[in-house]
Formats: sequence, structure tokens, C-alpha cells
Amino acid sequence: MSYLPLRMPLAVAIGAALASCSGAQGAVAIPVPAAAALHVDSNIDGEPHVLHHLTAQPTLLGADHGRVLVDHIREPGDFAHRNYCGPGATQVLLSAWLDKIPDLELIALRSKLNPKRGEYGAMAVIAINSFLNPTVIPVLGHPRYRAERVLTLAAVKDRIRRDILDPNAIRLFGHGAPIMVQTMTGTLPGWNHWNATHMITIFAFDFTHNSPALDTVTYVETSSRLTGYRGRGLETITVKELWTAMQAFIVKAPYDPMNVIS
Repeated sequence: MSYLPLRMPLAVAIGAALASCSGAQGAVAIPVPAAAALHVDSNIDGEPHVLHHLTAQPTLLGADHGRVLVDHIREPGDFAHRNYCGPGATQVLLSAWLDKIPDLELIALRSKLNPKRGEYGAMAVIAINSFLNPTVIPVLGHPRYRAERVLTLAAVKDRIRRDILDPNAIRLFGHGAPIMVQTMTGTLPGWNHWNATHMITIFAFDFTHNSPALDTVTYVETSSRLTGYRGRGLETITVKELWTAMQAFIVKAPYDPMNVIS
């Protein structure tokens, strides 16, 4: 993701805002105790840092709604990490798979992140698989995630449902698979219309209404307050709102065609 402090000149900020940061259909039910709640820790400045999930299996409620337990990561609140949404989203995704989340700087190194501009989707998936391959290749015989250019809402919904309710991941690893997507921030909650390229990890969905205006997805927002984000860090938006933000990315960032990692 590309961020600049809001106090910078407008012409500079607009130019930087366009830089790159960048399942099964059948029902599956896994009983989960009430302890599958989320617990908030705060860092020294009082800003949420990590939202730890408690020890419990993921809850998968059916073919049209489900979730995977993840940790809520908050990126460091300093200028040097303003474009770290890619590594931050990667940490969220990996938290569903690994007991120990890799260091943010190591993820940035493996994804070849440019601190001034962020990272590309194609490089983000390389970093993700580099951490997961030792676990998944002996079982699956191939890397788990791939980057794609997805141009329809139906295809995005298919990948969200397929991954979070992935029967192979549930059977072999005990959980579904979170999915990462590329967006623009301008219409997302908490950003006050500040527009920049952005990566988020979706870990839950509810498609029971069969309507983009009513169906929802839930994702972790890893951005710090320095970037301009003022939300709570855990956001639920309609599918229509998600697609609006994803379409904006396709238009504004044609140089980074890989907009879905699933």
C-alpha cells in the first residue's frame, strides 16, 4: 500500500496514492466452544497491536457463511512502515496456518517490498508460499496459494467461499484458508475517503442473503493511525462495498494485475 502523511502537499499525496502496495459448496460444520472469541492486546502507545485468537478450531457454518480464526495484526505506527499493508496482511493470513507468525521485516524482504511504494501481488504470493511450503508441500504436493487477476464479482465470491470452506485444508490442516485481495482505500471504512492502494485479508463471509448489498465479508485492517486509518481494525463490509474497492484498484493500479491471492 502507498501512504503519505496527510499534511504533505496535495499534489505529492495524489501522486503517491496510486503507487503499488501493494471451496466446497456443501455445508461443513465444525463444533467450536464459546472460547473462540478474540482478545485485544494494546501496545505501549495504547493502539491495538495484536488480536490473539484463543485455542479453538475454526467455525464453518455452512455453504454460504463461515470463518477462519486469525490474529489481528497492527502495523508499527511509524513513517518507515507506512507502506507495509502487504506484509501486515500476509501476517494475518499466515496466522491461520502457523503457530509462530513470521517477522514483518522478513516478510517484506521475501516479497521485495519497496518501503516507498509497497509490494506487488505477484511478490506477496511468493512470500506467502515461502513460509507455507515446508508445511503444505509434503501434504499437498504443491504450494497452497496463487495470485490471480479476477475481474468479476462472481469469481471473487467463488474464491472467498472456496478458500474459507476449503475441505482439503480443513481435513488435512484443521482449518480453512483466509484470502487476500487488493483494493483502494477511498471507499473502505475508517479511511475518511483517503485513497491509496491496499491489501487486506478476508477471514469470514456471510453470503446467506444472496444479494451484494446485504451479503458481507469480514477482514483485518492492519494499518496504523499514521497512515490515516481511524477504524477499529476489524471491519465488516457488504460484498458490494468490497467489489467497489476492488474495481477501483483494477482501474487505478493496472501495473499490478494480480488482485486476488487464494
